[in-house]
Amino acid sequence: MQTRFLFPHRFKAIGLIMAIPSFIFMAFNLFADYNFPFLQYEHHGTGKIDFDRKFLFNLQSHNFTAEIVGIIVIIGLLLAAFSKEKHEDERIATLRMESILWAVYVNTLFLIFSIIFFYADVFLSILTYNICTTLILFIIRFNLVLYMDKRKLNTEPQ
Repeated sequence: MQTRFLFPHRFKAIGLIMAIPSFIFMAFNLFADYNFPFLQYEHHGTGKIDFDRKFLFNLQSHNFTAEIVGIIVIIGLLLAAFSKEKHEDERIATLRMESILWAVYVNTLFLIFSIIFFYADVFLSILTYNICTTLILFIIRFNLVLYMDKRKLNTEPQ
């Protein structure tokens, strides 16, 4: 199986270096409301919506920390999830495909459960957290299955 759409192996480490600290900072931002002061946007003027301006809804005041950190988390997870392994072969490609399917199925079940049991602001919070869930589930399952597969190959008698 050709893996022409995967990133080079070195991008996995870069992705993890981006994702893990950004994810921790995202938690600080969400739960402790911590923001970078230099990402604060202040606009003094009318409070009317003017579609001819550069910003669609003419922000008066907003801190863009959550948006920047969220983008870094998503890019980091994408790089970590879809980077080649050192020795990419047919078996790893199969494990990768099975893991991504599993992650999508589990995430879909989680969303269905959330739609049934959560409403209003809680549901919107769940959707916000769900942005990265598929990638996180895939990374965890793929690496776990890969580890178990390598361990199984090492313990089999030759």
